[in-house]
Amino acid sequence: MMPPSERQTISLTLIDIYGGTQTRVATNDDAIESYAEEMMQGAEFPAITLYYDGTKYWLADGFHRLLAIKRNGGNSIEADVQPGSRSDALKHALGANATNGLYRTNADKRNVADIALREWPDLSNAYLADVCKVSGELVRKIRTELTESGQIAKAERVTGRDGKEYPVGVDRQARGKSENSSSDEKVGERDEDLGGSSGKAAGGGGFSPGKGDPGATGGSTNELELEARSMIRKGEMNPFELPKLMSATAHDYAATVVTLLDGMKPEIKNRTDGLMRLRRWIDKALAGENAPNSLDDV
Repeated sequence: MMPPSERQTISLTLIDIYGGTQTRVATNDDAIESYAEEMMQGAEFPAITLYYDGTKYWLADGFHRLLAIKRNGGNSIEADVQPGSRSDALKHALGANATNGLYRTNADKRNVADIALREWPDLSNAYLADVCKVSGELVRKIRTELTESGQIAKAERVTGRDGKEYPVGVDRQARGKSENSSSDEKVGERDEDLGGSSGKAAGGGGFSPGKGDPGATGGSTNELELEARSMIRKGEMNPFELPKLMSATAHDYAATVVTLLDGMKPEIKNRTDGLMRLRRWIDKALAGENAPNSLDDV
């Protein structure tokens, strides 16, 4: 049984959004902009979901909401926090927005199944289908693709939700289904698909009645970092987040500095002296000299 969550206000700097727990194919900038505007107008959004392992807060649900708050210059966010690891947060994220929030596209559904299989190839198709809230048939199809392409090892036995091991590849009719079943699951399901779960799809999205959960988003870690880099370059996010991004380029740093300097008023005191100090720092770096740790040393 999952321990109860606790509502807390958490600093954005403490939340890990680059740990691979976002599961959509791509972020939705229109949604982020829309949420940011609604927040500025006073709209209240549901708390995000975090898992805390004693060191890090892992974001499991609420990427759009968090990025919207960052875009508005916010420093903290309301969150439902419960004990757990990155793995717990990822399992939560894989099934987020199946029945509420932003629609999951077919590509999103394939992506969550792909992520789950790469993360836990020793779990049954039905178990992973239940976690991802997609059909067992979809998980089985993607497992076959990943196995045949050598991206995951072929499993001989897998573990079901009931904790029991099941052999892979033994065909038999699924429990409770006739040959005329019209479900997503096909007749002749395999033992590994019967591992303690029906593996039925939970359906795909739409907003729940009222102010629905805007939900998690993201796609690959690279996709989320791309969005963060763009926001930093445009001055919509703390520039000191840039060194945390593995994909950040020199052009990102340059664009960020230019954006900051564009905001400096012409009449500001010692403007020319400040720019000259920056120029000396750049000249030293271009000459291959050890750049000073700060402009105070220039």
